[in-house]
Amino acid sequence: MVENEQNENMGNKKGDAEEKPFSAKVLHYVMDPTRLGEMDKPDGHAVITGPCGDTVEFFLRIFSNRIREIRFRTTGCFFTIVACDAVATMAEGRTVREGLRITQECVLEYLEGFPDDHKHCALLAANTLHKALRAYLIRGRGL
Repeated sequence: MVENEQNENMGNKKGDAEEKPFSAKVLHYVMDPTRLGEMDKPDGHAVITGPCGDTVEFFLRIFSNRIREIRFRTTGCFFTIVACDAVATMAEGRTVREGLRITQECVLEYLEGFPDDHKHCALLAANTLHKALRAYLIRGRGL
């Protein structure tokens, strides 16, 4: 009898259809990352290695203060790939200022669900984008 109660409790914790560890959007980005790759002679470039050990690299092509093309590379898990591709999708076509407003919270909201233990991947992706945009600004102004 105790065994049946334990199985029922386990079923309630893991078997609820309402509990989704991640959304369909996350699955889409992991199955088909559209902006994965490098870029020759980018206008903005940055690399950051997070405390988890994942490294993210962004390449930006900027024209008339708009992010016209964006690519990324990562050594991270598929959640990092998802976060980077989401950030790239959100940033492409926006102004530099709008790109700097993309935060971890924006990415998590855009993805409609992310496991708690991988939310730092969205922070790493957003921070790397910001660093690449700042590199562009510094380089573009001759600072």
